[in-house]
Amino acid sequence: MAVVYSTAAITARLNSMVTAIGAGSFLLYAGGTLVATIALTSPYGTVDSTTLTFATTPITATAVATGTVTGAVLVNSDGTIGISSLTVGIPTSGSQIELGNGLNTLYVTSGQTVSLLGAQIVGS
Repeated sequence: MAVVYSTAAITARLNSMVTAIGAGSFLLYAGGTLVATIALTSPYGTVDSTTLTFATTPITATAVATGTVTGAVLVNSDGTIGISSLTVGIPTSGSQIELGNGLNTLYVTSGQTVSLLGAQIVGS
């Protein structure tokens, strides 16, 4: 049987992540290669019940490598991972993080602008 947390516990956990991450970053990866770092401002989002919504979008960054973005992690300003294995997609994909590069694809080239268009994490 799966563990089930109360809504209050989920809300508290998500709020603690907002505090712990502060002005952190999303690190976008293509496999094991860092493609881009999207810096966040603090506070970067708000929690409503069991959902953390990133409010300061869109945010842009310049890709430092070429590849298809396959995942992301959320780190604090010291680089400590707060949330890993985040899903990444294009708008309306239903992914936790939605990106844009002007081409409606997750393939980016070094030097290309990558935009965080929206992000939501649903706690469980």
